[in-house]
Amino acid sequence: MNSELHIATSAEQKNTKNKTATPEKLLQFEAEIRDQASELELLYHLVNETRSLLNFSQAFVLKPEGSSDEMQVHTVSSLAVIDRNSPAIRWIEELILGLSKDVDLANTHEFKACAYADSQDPETDEYPFTHMLWIPIKQRDGTYFAGLLLARTLDWTQGERLIVERLICTYSHAWQAFTPRWVDRRKPRFSSLQKKMIIACLIVIAFLPVRLSVLAPVRVVAERPFILAAPTNGVIEQIHVSPNAQVAKGQLIISMEDMLLRNDAAMAAEKLKVAAARYARASSAAFSDQEAARDVAIAKSEFHLAETEASYAQGVLERAQLRAPQDGIAVYSDRRDWEGKAVSVGEHIVEIADPKRVEFIIELPPRDLIEITLEAKVTVYLDNAPLSAVAAKVARSSYHSSRLPDGREAFLLAAIPTERENDVRIGAHGSARVYGGWVPLIYRILRRPIAAARQTIGL
Repeated sequence: MNSELHIATSAEQKNTKNKTATPEKLLQFEAEIRDQASELELLYHLVNETRSLLNFSQAFVLKPEGSSDEMQVHTVSSLAVIDRNSPAIRWIEELILGLSKDVDLANTHEFKACAYADSQDPETDEYPFTHMLWIPIKQRDGTYFAGLLLARTLDWTQGERLIVERLICTYSHAWQAFTPRWVDRRKPRFSSLQKKMIIACLIVIAFLPVRLSVLAPVRVVAERPFILAAPTNGVIEQIHVSPNAQVAKGQLIISMEDMLLRNDAAMAAEKLKVAAARYARASSAAFSDQEAARDVAIAKSEFHLAETEASYAQGVLERAQLRAPQDGIAVYSDRRDWEGKAVSVGEHIVEIADPKRVEFIIELPPRDLIEITLEAKVTVYLDNAPLSAVAAKVARSSYHSSRLPDGREAFLLAAIPTERENDVRIGAHGSARVYGGWVPLIYRILRRPIAAARQTIGL
């Protein structure tokens, strides 16, 4: 063993006898502790100057370094520099490691070195101080972040233990004063068995089956509404009901500008009268004139053609008045958006919807696309009722993404509520959680990071 660690001068050996820690000495010593200017000076004072109150031959300060939970020698009495490769230093560290496997280092322990040292290690026989005293250095919350090991040849008395524990409290308070409050000295210390159990639990948790799910925007629309569309090219003259108003079957909803249609219907009616007169005259003349009999067929065809045109014109004029085909509510944006606006044939204007039959249109971004089957579970959270969820199930889904009006690409899913009796309002928006199949928990956690990494590095 290094000779430096074995040095105990005759003066030190004499000082180990008849030392008395009076209250005056303790108060003076605690004042000296608080006068130390740095952590290094404080630890040097701990392992060397404490001999004035305690009978010991050698002292070591140990604390965990880095991510390891094993205690390492930090300061040694009578030594300014520690050789990390010294067999004596390694022997002390292995001694404390053996002690930690048997007892809790958070408590004070008195033991003999041979009880925890490796009997095959020659340092065990060479080290002369066999009576050890371990004192933990604790934080305010009671957890230890370092420890003091005292060694000598004699047993430790109860009074000496009380004195050293009192001094260690003062040293601990002073040591913590040199460390910023945001630095946490506490390090989790687990035994080898505990580490294995933690790893096993993490593996089990990582492979727990969970439902894969994604969150996407959702809007409420009517399920199978009847659409009132422009019957022909024209201008909307008036919408007779307010948005979301209750309407009855046959009620007038939209009036198209019909001046041109009325003129066409009037002209078609006049043409029908002319054709009818010609047909009647030709039929009367056919009885006495063979030449006129040949014009009956032509007059009859012209009459039927005029009749068809008049019927068509009248039908178009009637369709200029759009009526509700069923009971429901009128769904559209605002009258000012439509009245006086020119529309093309087939352009959607108003929807007549049953307010109790709604469906959810889910806009699923391509990056969140997962395997979703029909009847898949959906939970909808609407902005107008954020504290209540609506249960639904997928009714259909698109195989291709669509470009939305705001420029986003999304796969559109349609879901219907599992309960028809609900207070869901058509036009409401919110978010929907769509559930897919069962996957391991680790896959659900790492799915997005893995996809982002692959898109970034191209693998």
